[in-house]
Amino acid sequence: MTDFPLLSPTELRVYKSAAAVLRFSLADLAAATGLTEPEISAAVERLGELKLLRRSSYGPDLFTTVSPDSAREQLTRPLHRQITELQTASDRLREQLAQLSPVYEGGISHRLRKEGVEVVPDLAQVRVRLTELSASLRTEVLTSQPGGARAEEVLTEALARTRAVLARGIRMRTLYQHTAQFSQSTVAYADHVMPLGAEIRTLGDGFNRTIVFDRDVAVVPLRGNPQGAALIRDPHVIDFVVTAFERAWAAGIPFPTAHGRAQAIAASESIKADIVRLLATGHDDKVVARRMGMSLRSCQRHITEIMARLGAHNRVHLGYVIHQQGLLDGSDGSAGPAGPDER
Repeated sequence: MTDFPLLSPTELRVYKSAAAVLRFSLADLAAATGLTEPEISAAVERLGELKLLRRSSYGPDLFTTVSPDSAREQLTRPLHRQITELQTASDRLREQLAQLSPVYEGGISHRLRKEGVEVVPDLAQVRVRLTELSASLRTEVLTSQPGGARAEEVLTEALARTRAVLARGIRMRTLYQHTAQFSQSTVAYADHVMPLGAEIRTLGDGFNRTIVFDRDVAVVPLRGNPQGAALIRDPHVIDFVVTAFERAWAAGIPFPTAHGRAQAIAASESIKADIVRLLATGHDDKVVARRMGMSLRSCQRHITEIMARLGAHNRVHLGYVIHQQGLLDGSDGSAGPAGPDER
């Protein structure tokens, strides 16, 4: 039997009986169905709500049935009208909100220009933000890391993130100081990531710590807080940072893939040339060591070797010899004291 969930069994029974005659009264339905008068009244009221029954024009106490098609049309027409009105209102609201998009985007741009710096004071949160920025990379990441050897903990933490970035075809360029070539952990890191596509160069001095993501966000050290960072989104500042990186990158030399005696000598000579330049400008040993990313003891050892090589008796004499021999005349700033095999 066909299921009629819209109607109860009693209502369906009354409708079937009513459909068999042209017109009827409540008493006629009671006699035909054997139902009580309250049951008939309740069923007729429900069928009237569903537009399946209506009063007959032949008398106030008479009813006649209505076809389900006609009832459906009467019941659904208002619903279709409401749906159309709601759709129209929805389209109008969508258009009005779309017109506000330029206003919002303009406000965001203004805010970023005005407040284009996000301060992240905590190291753990800095690492979270770096991971988020790495995950959203589209084209390239530029990294400059002065300070000589990188801490093994830092390199280990960054390795998984670096591998994931390179696996997505992102270009990665990293700039270290020459002294990083003497760090076993840094060399191991470079040996691991360079075959995956990472580009690494070294430079003696003259660049700042920064990471630039897609030339949209620059991460720089937070002043007075070595554990924190500032995220910069101002496009003018980003352009300045990227330009500084590109100049340093052009002056750098590729990180060596062979780590033999000849490479060590070449790196040491490059370091000594940069030390000579810094000494000639009047910096003391501590400043030179910090700028070169090495310990004070290592820096003083290099200075002693430079003085011995040039025959300088003291620091004043060393400055005189440096200028007298024109060791700073090289246009690329790389000129330095001659090595044992060049004198």
